[in-house]
Amino acid sequence: MTETHDTGAVSFGEFAILADNYHWYHEKVNATARLESLIAQNQFPLYPDSFSIVVCRSGSISLTSGGVRLSIGPRNAMVTLGGQPIEAVEISPDCRLLYFAGKSKYFNTLIDLDDANRILRLALETRHPFLFSLSQHEFRAAEKLFFSAKELLLMVPEKSKGGIIAGYARILSTLIVAKLQKPGQHKKEEIQTANRSLLLSFLENVKRNCRNQRGITFYSSIANLTPKYFSKQIKLLSGKSPGAIIQEYTMAEAKTLLSSKKYSVKEVSNLMNFSSPSSFCKFFKSGEGISPGKYMEQI
Repeated sequence: MTETHDTGAVSFGEFAILADNYHWYHEKVNATARLESLIAQNQFPLYPDSFSIVVCRSGSISLTSGGVRLSIGPRNAMVTLGGQPIEAVEISPDCRLLYFAGKSKYFNTLIDLDDANRILRLALETRHPFLFSLSQHEFRAAEKLFFSAKELLLMVPEKSKGGIIAGYARILSTLIVAKLQKPGQHKKEEIQTANRSLLLSFLENVKRNCRNQRGITFYSSIANLTPKYFSKQIKLLSGKSPGAIIQEYTMAEAKTLLSSKKYSVKEVSNLMNFSSPSSFCKFFKSGEGISPGKYMEQI
């Protein structure tokens, strides 16, 4: 398929982007270096604060998120959501991929509410990007759809791009749910639609504030609810207590800082606003089973 865009990427303002590296296939350049350069610019292939899906045509991609190493190969897909930190990315030189990303809040307004609920619940259960495989027929259909959407985005005026992105996002979300839904999962596992905004707001606030605020009262006050009622609702919606979710985000943030190897354990403790390095070490070891220093050695 002929690529008509020099960079391989088509964007809709700051809200969404479709990109691929197929057009590099015939260039005498190191594709891995080109991809890593784009990663360093925080443009491609992963946006930490956005929904994104990467579909691999050939080669392989590996990433580390929350200390968990994940890999995909040909006809595999990887889905990430806002709040899932990406700590490292490795891409094989022969990797060819399709990539779609959209700001999480924008993406959630585009897709079917039931699909959004299912995807959000899965994100809460896994706490890291999730993977699925495509048959050869499914991959070809997804590839054709991707390039059709990308071609249309290149052809239409800016004001018309939102509709194309919305249609593409709805098809993607339907595919993701169809591939990931377990037999017998129905409405009993869906998040209550009326209170979905409460959970999304809580997760966003925890992501922004977990370095400084780890008490339930802080987050319940933002929602103008009593800590007891707030805790009950979050537990009902997510299956987890607010304290457990706060701890998971805090641990993920600590791992991200430690994995960067830019900071000592003491500096990470200070950045995370623990009362002392020993308090931070106790917290980390209770969740991971090893000390922060040992964790850094193993990376």
